[in-house]
Amino acid sequence: MVVERTGKNSGLRQAMARTNKKQIRVIAGSLKGRMLEYPVGTALRPTMQRTKAAVFDSLGDALHDTVFVDLFAAAGGVGIEALSRGARVVHFVERDGYALACLESNLKRCDIGSDQSVVHTADVMAFLRDCRLFDHEPAIVYADPPYEFSKTGVFLEFFGRMDYAYFPLLILEHRSNAIPDDDPPGLARVKLKRFGQSWVSFFVSARGE
Repeated sequence: MVVERTGKNSGLRQAMARTNKKQIRVIAGSLKGRMLEYPVGTALRPTMQRTKAAVFDSLGDALHDTVFVDLFAAAGGVGIEALSRGARVVHFVERDGYALACLESNLKRCDIGSDQSVVHTADVMAFLRDCRLFDHEPAIVYADPPYEFSKTGVFLEFFGRMDYAYFPLLILEHRSNAIPDDDPPGLARVKLKRFGQSWVSFFVSARGE
């Protein structure tokens, strides 16, 4: 859904859009307690709060002063949590217009400027194929694709083939049957967390970089 900002019905459309949102809270850090808008009634869904809390608690000080990439960013809840907990800059990658509107609103309400955030309006797989990820020297990459995302294997193959000076920690949220039990070529799964139907896998390079 894209909200029209001009025309005689724009006020009604904006009012409807405002009512078609829910809120999630920043869990910890400098922005703790800030409320973020999230679109509902679409295929987009926020990472569950308990999942997000467990993942970030496990990262601890590893977030400090890092470059963090939030793939399939939606309204930015994961990336903003990373900034709140000490990341230096977050790159948000999202293509849905409605989600992007919420993301921009959330960055403003948290007073997050361009020195801390970059929003890439792009399809994630296109963003990866164009190698734009490498330009930003990420230390941590978080990906929470939609459940209907059918390219998880291709996504992991991309990271397994990465020829990079250093390999970022890849954190992937997925359904239990979305990836095989065996490690994808080039990757080593070092941690697995389970939250009902959602699983979170932590990958590093199998080459030990």
